[in-house]
Amino acid sequence: MKLNKKLNGGIAICIAISSLLAACSEFENREFTFDKPQSIIDQETRDSYKELKTYVNYSNQPNFKLGVELTMADVANSSNVLYRLMQNHFDEINFTRISQMDFVQADGRIDTTNLNSALETNKSVGMPVHAGHLVWHEKQRAEYLNSLIANVILPGQSGSDVVVNFNNDAIGTSYPTTSGAATAKVVVDPDGKSGNALRIAKVTGTAFPQFTITLPGGRTLGQYKSVAIDFKGGGCCGLFGAGMRLAISTAPGDPALTGYGGPSSFGVGDNSWGRGLIVLPLANLNLTTQQKALTTFVLTIGSQTGSPDYLLDNVTMNWETQGQTIVKTPEEKKTIITAELDKWIKAIGQAGKDKIKSWGVVYQPMDETDPTKLRTGIGAGTLPANTFYWQDYLGKDYAATAVKMLKQYANANDKIFFTETNLIDKPEKIQGLKDFITYTEGKGANVDGIATELALDVSADKAKVEAMLQALAATGKLIKISALDIGTGGTTAQATFALYQQQADMYKWFVKAYNSLIPAAQRAGITFRSPHDRNSGDSWRPNEPVGLWTRFTTGSTVNAGYQRKPAYVGVVEAFQGK
Repeated sequence: MKLNKKLNGGIAICIAISSLLAACSEFENREFTFDKPQSIIDQETRDSYKELKTYVNYSNQPNFKLGVELTMADVANSSNVLYRLMQNHFDEINFTRISQMDFVQADGRIDTTNLNSALETNKSVGMPVHAGHLVWHEKQRAEYLNSLIANVILPGQSGSDVVVNFNNDAIGTSYPTTSGAATAKVVVDPDGKSGNALRIAKVTGTAFPQFTITLPGGRTLGQYKSVAIDFKGGGCCGLFGAGMRLAISTAPGDPALTGYGGPSSFGVGDNSWGRGLIVLPLANLNLTTQQKALTTFVLTIGSQTGSPDYLLDNVTMNWETQGQTIVKTPEEKKTIITAELDKWIKAIGQAGKDKIKSWGVVYQPMDETDPTKLRTGIGAGTLPANTFYWQDYLGKDYAATAVKMLKQYANANDKIFFTETNLIDKPEKIQGLKDFITYTEGKGANVDGIATELALDVSADKAKVEAMLQALAATGKLIKISALDIGTGGTTAQATFALYQQQADMYKWFVKAYNSLIPAAQRAGITFRSPHDRNSGDSWRPNEPVGLWTRFTTGSTVNAGYQRKPAYVGVVEAFQGK
């Protein structure tokens, strides 16, 4: 009986284990999948494209360059994420604004340190460089330049000459008078303070001493404003009387005298020296032109009294020269400004020698109102700060002069462009620029091409853009779009997927229009002014999503991760001919 119980228990355990194993055999290993958001799929698609420049067919357009605008600071740092990224996608760097004010210091010194650093870093990379805006009217060191051609102001001067010094005479020396019965002799100053003095004495009647004077320093009588004299006399003998008298003549005698106040009216005390108190203006004499030219003359001076007996000392003439303005002639100004242009072009040309192969030498030369003429500051009143028109001093040849200088200091075979803007709304400027280039080349300075800058939006008038491209092609010159960006018509915050797609379509359309309307041999390239979207603190199109890449910011720190936008695909498809 016990054995059976054990057997029965074992059977029960086996049955239980079998049931458990049967239950385990029913387990299923399930795998879970999630659908990717469309935005991630789209981004992966954009990221799958190769670098931009790989889609460009260079075989039939040997002058074409796919360019990107970068700052010198971007390029100077070889580890800069943006710089490294752009090396993969583009084959030319554009330093668009090589403006004089950014390099020329207030005292005229030129500092190319930043440019040298960027070019030296880029040298190892080997990317060609285009540099523009060398000769412009804005962003110039105008205050310095204007100071060089300003009129020279010579300030007036003044001084005094003691024309009769009795200390140089022996005691008893006589001077002539207007009356033979009077005496004018050198005596010792009775006060014992000023050396010698002159005593004028006559028992009755009027008499005045006379002095023959030769002016010092080559000055003429017309430069003198007054005569000053020290006087000592009593009330009996000259302190009051009829007043001081003065005359200028060419010889001794009895000249017509001009009257002034008496010594007492000048503050001279009774029988005490009035040192420098009596000052007689020469204007009262109404001197003639001939008299004002005199350097030697006779001075008659004294107090009119019936019984003179007084002392004179320190006959002094006070002179004054008027300030003078020396006006620089147009020829002098041209010489000065030509030298400054040479100094500027030399500094940049030597810095870029063998490192920069393409130059935008002249920027915005044509007038906005009358595109057949050059811009000018003449007649514009006070110019804005940092504005200087080189052409106003160098004339129409200023461009030819600059090109020749650059060829001398940089490389003779560098490409030379003239850059003009606002050609979509002012297409007549293209003809004006063409004529100006023809004139410049007639002066022996070859110009390879025309460059222009375009800031478009998705709503840009395509017909006007096409007309501009056709007119540019008709010039026969190389055509370079030296700065292109296309906005969505608003800020980054306002941009939608639909607007980004419109932006992509517009980028695609423009590249295709350029390729179809500009003959292959004339295509000098397209430069993307802003490869990435702009931040709110940027000076150009702030906070606008104009780029082919996004640019995220956290506070003031730029995220190094740039993401391709639909615009990137638009450009790729344009080069693919889609």
